[in-house]
Amino acid sequence: MTENIVNKKMMAVFLAALIIRGILFLHILDYPSGILQPDSKMYISLAQGLQEYGNFSYPDHPDRPDVERMPGYPIFVAYILSLFGGSLLAVVIVQIILDSLSCVLIYWLAEKLWNGNGLIAGLLAAINIGMITYAHFILNDSFFLFIFLFLLLAIFKFLKVHSWKFCLIIGSVMGISAYVRPVIIYLPIFLGPIFFCFLLFHARDSICRAGGKAAVMVLMFMIIISPWLLRNYFDQGRLKLTAQGGEHLLQYVVPFVWQYSRGIPFIEGMKKANEEFAKKMEKDSIQTDNLGPFQKNELQVGMALDYLKKEPKIAIIKAWFFGMVKNLFAPAIIDMSYLLGIERPHFFYTEGKTLIDRTWNFIKGMKGFFGWIVIFNILLIGISRVIQLYGLWQLMKKRIWEGLLFILIIGYFLLVSGPVGYAKYRLPFEPILIVLMAIGLKDLYGTMEVKYGKRPWSSTVFHISQTENIEQKAA
Repeated sequence: MTENIVNKKMMAVFLAALIIRGILFLHILDYPSGILQPDSKMYISLAQGLQEYGNFSYPDHPDRPDVERMPGYPIFVAYILSLFGGSLLAVVIVQIILDSLSCVLIYWLAEKLWNGNGLIAGLLAAINIGMITYAHFILNDSFFLFIFLFLLLAIFKFLKVHSWKFCLIIGSVMGISAYVRPVIIYLPIFLGPIFFCFLLFHARDSICRAGGKAAVMVLMFMIIISPWLLRNYFDQGRLKLTAQGGEHLLQYVVPFVWQYSRGIPFIEGMKKANEEFAKKMEKDSIQTDNLGPFQKNELQVGMALDYLKKEPKIAIIKAWFFGMVKNLFAPAIIDMSYLLGIERPHFFYTEGKTLIDRTWNFIKGMKGFFGWIVIFNILLIGISRVIQLYGLWQLMKKRIWEGLLFILIIGYFLLVSGPVGYAKYRLPFEPILIVLMAIGLKDLYGTMEVKYGKRPWSSTVFHISQTENIEQKAA
């Protein structure tokens, strides 16, 4: 494929993505409050603290460094606010541009993985509801995806060249990603062993070289995140990235498990967990206001683990399983309703004994046509997952290590999200689903073409993809 053709296709993907996102942006000018989500004010305050005092802290407590969030996204927001006079819409515009570039990166990922799939994957990314939606929120999800895509590209480049240099690059990009979302912190533990096995059994490296390259990747990751670990250690006495774990476990994981062990609705479970924590602190004569964030976090973690140890194992398994189901099948268009100014019930507040009951009650609570759009979207997601499984099967037959890495990365984010399944938590592995969708669609198209002896439908995109190899030879 000539460079000119590649450039034209990348530009087509970028412009398609930019136009689609631009249309939604023009619409939200009538509902600008839609760009603000519950965590948005926190990111904005931290960005203002950086602007006013040069410290990663809130403006009302500039002498108290924040340890509950990572600095990557607030620094990004602060920089844009300083350039554009404090305009939050400017942050959204920059995120839209980055998200459009993410579609181009997905084009590259698909093209490098499976020749001729780039344009299909790029255009699928351009119309992806999740990517479109979260690019319009003052949240770190879209920014994290943009960085994470460089990590995916580096990983699959490493599978081709097996070089020490790409071990360093992979570790570095993972470390940079952790400064945006610490959810990635355990990924090196999973990647290290599969890299070692790949190098040993596929690349035929010696045990020392294979182990060395895997170790270099992990070591580089630790070097990148070490400044923040040391900052928290010297300030708070804890060698940890954030103090978020306790809140997550006690206010989200435990209540979700209680849904299956005690039949308590999630919101009631959250209130109960907070009340029990307050009672325990009062009983132990502990003033939480006087505690450091890591101290409070450790007390919350301890209490949450005590609860979970007493719960039936089957309830914990159910909570994780149905959380993963929600993660995979929750339609992102529900969150787009904030941007469209559509009123709807909140899933967390919806009653129901099972996930299916709650989903149905949630949809019935919607007014007008939007409920039908959500139903159609869920059906479309279901069909997409089948095609993606087919695409994964085709990939595994030809490039098993790439397929295993896809499974590993998807599985990792499903496991760490746990019971808190939601469409936004699917965003990091959405590019993988898009690439698998492109592989599945192209293979199905080729199968139908062979079966019927002609193109089953007049699709320019698929026709272009089918002729890419011919263009490459001609070039």
